[in-house]
Formats: sequence, structure tokens, C-alpha cells
Amino acid sequence: MWTMRHGPRLSVWLFSAAALALALGSGVVASARPATSRNNYYSYTDESGTLHVTNVPSRSRGSWTLWKSVERKPKAGDERVSDAPAGVGRKGSVNLGAERFHRYDTFIRGAASRYQLPESLIRAVVHTESNYHSRATSRAGAMGLMQLMPKTARALGVKDAFDPKQNIFGGSRYLRLLANRYNGDMVLVLAAYNAGAGNVQKYGGVPPFAETRAYVRSVLRRFYAYERQAQLGAGSKRRGPARNIAP
Repeated sequence: MWTMRHGPRLSVWLFSAAALALALGSGVVASARPATSRNNYYSYTDESGTLHVTNVPSRSRGSWTLWKSVERKPKAGDERVSDAPAGVGRKGSVNLGAERFHRYDTFIRGAASRYQLPESLIRAVVHTESNYHSRATSRAGAMGLMQLMPKTARALGVKDAFDPKQNIFGGSRYLRLLANRYNGDMVLVLAAYNAGAGNVQKYGGVPPFAETRAYVRSVLRRFYAYERQAQLGAGSKRRGPARNIAP
């Protein structure tokens, strides 16, 4: 279930604060601020002295640092669910109430069934990568709901990365390939999705990149929120996915 460097298997995803701290760095989870209580803006200064500011820092351009953090005003109708398991920074909450969060339910359920992944994991990745905007494009060229790079999209057989169904099924297939590679270790799967499998291999675990560690924390926070939402609706804990299947 757990090793000193790795995270939870996809088939056993209720893990402890101590284990997650080992994967992402001691103390980082308990001190993490809620993702939706504040709006964060990041900046970096390029070689010409120009200051760049954004709320979505690029994965490959510049050394982004937190520039400003302002209080987020909750919107009427927001649905909030505790965003972490017991003992893992349960002070925050994740906004799950926007209508667009359910536009792609059919595709997410289909991809989860085909690739034997938790629906909550796919939802958490979509939420973190694009906030459910199907036309999202990063400065690095990542596209669509699950932010597929052009080369990755082609390798996955995705012809139109802005087509929600193709993007979700392609991104989910990529998650399954990574789950097979890391024997269902969710932390390593997410680290590789963000930073690349080469970096995970190079560093023997989660790479020491602030952006990657923040990404893993964000996805896991949302994963648990979606899990709780699903359990409240179903009234019982859902069965975990297969650890290794044909992609």
C-alpha cells in the first residue's frame, strides 16, 4: 500500500497525513491553504525586465512565485465538501457547485469504466487542469479539459484535443498507462502526469518541483471532495479500480 517514497495505490486511496507528507515533503499538506478560499496570482520577471502576472502559471516558462493572494467571495449556490481525508488539512473546502462541472458526466463515467479508474480521479484532474473549460489552452500548448500536449494527444490517438469526449478519453487513457507503470500509486501517477515520467524516474519519486508538488496536492484535495460527494449520494463506499489493465 505505501512505501517510503511512493503514494497510495489507486485501489486503496484512503491514506494518512503522515504518508502523504512523506511523498510530498514533511508538513506541506497540513499547511496548505484552501484552493477556493482565496484567489492567487503569480509573477515572474523575464530577461528584459518585464513583469508577467497570471493566475495560471505556465509549466515551462519562467520561475513563477506567488505575487498576490486575495480573499475569494463565495457565490450563491456554491456546494462545498471537505477537501481532505481525516488528518490531512481538513480546514479547506472545494467548490463543486458550478453547472459546467456536470456537462461532461457521461464522458467521465464512460472513461472511468473503460480504463477502470475512479470517476473522482478523472474529475479532479479535469478540475485542476482546466476548471472544466473545454477550450482551455496553456502557454506551453496544452489543450482542452485535461490539458494534453500535442505530442501526447497524437500518441493517445486524440485527433481533436478540444473535443470534450476525445480529450477526456485520451487523458484517462494516459492516466491508466501511468497507473500501470506505477502499479496504481496515485501520487506518482499525478506527479508523472504533471512533470513527465522521465522526471519521476530521474528523482526516484515526486520531483522536487514546487509546481508539481502543488499540483499533486490540488488534485488529491479535489479527489477527496468528489469522493465524499459521491459517497453522500450513494450512501456507501465505492469499489476501487483495478490496478493494472490493458490500456
